[in-house]
Amino acid sequence: MKKITIALLAALLLSANATAAIQVDGRQARNMDDVQSLGVIYINHNFTTESEATEAINAEADARDARYYHVMLTREPGSNGNMHVSADIYR
Repeated sequence: MKKITIALLAALLLSANATAAIQVDGRQARNMDDVQSLGVIYINHNFTTESEATEAINAEADARDARYYHVMLTREPGSNGNMHVSADIYR
């Protein structure tokens, strides 16, 4: 019984990781003919690093059931600390 429980927990963990959205680069995004565009995500937030912004885009893509995302723009306008990030998402 203990082995079955461990196997079930391992399967659940692996399946949770399998649903995470995958970041693609511009070339890959242009060549993705077999996917459906779900639109664009825009996030304006006070991120301290670009990797935090990418993590937020990844989380939002996962929340919208996207399989792939392509970060189009990451910029920090002015000196207020807000970083604007946008990404295409695909299923």
